Amino acid sequence: MKILKSRAAVFEGLVVPHMEMLYRAAWRLTGRPDEAEDLVQQVMVNLYSRTREMHKVERMGPWLRKVLYREFVDGLRKKARRPEYYSADAVDVGDIQAGTDNPEKLVERAGDRDRVRKALDELTAHDRAIVVMHLAEGYTVAELSDIFNVPSETMKTRLRRARGRLKKILMK
Repeated sequence: MKILKSRAAVFEGLVVPHMEMLYRAAWRLTGRPDEAEDLVQQVMVNLYSRTREMHKVERMGPWLRKVLYREFVDGLRKKARRPEYYSADAVDVGDIQAGTDNPEKLVERAGDRDRVRKALDELTAHDRAIVVMHLAEGYTVAELSDIFNVPSETMKTRLRRARGRLKKILMK
């Protein structure tokens, strides 16, 4: 007798192994844990109805990162039509709870983090995604080429230019 799995069980089996990676990527793209959770949740909602199609995907991790990135860009486009302003938290709660650093180091690191976040906000969404995925998440040029569906040499050029723009903003 053949046992049929429910759609929910099949979907869970496909995406659960990649959830931590998706959350990290979303957090790096958005810069905020709550927005990262919302982004991952939106991706899951959108993909659930496509569970049958997902079986055809050969490399689920890169494919999910690509879907996440596209959802992120779509969200930015929606926000551009209705801008919402927010201020980043100065100190991460995780830093305080760890208790390993003295207060001066926490404030200094928070200031650096805030400065980098502001510089990243000045980049285009595409440049920010490339820089964050490469520098913070550690994706290789080959992996980025696959995610963004461009040749490797094109990705190298885009990455070099995006890093140059970020450096110029940080040097102000």
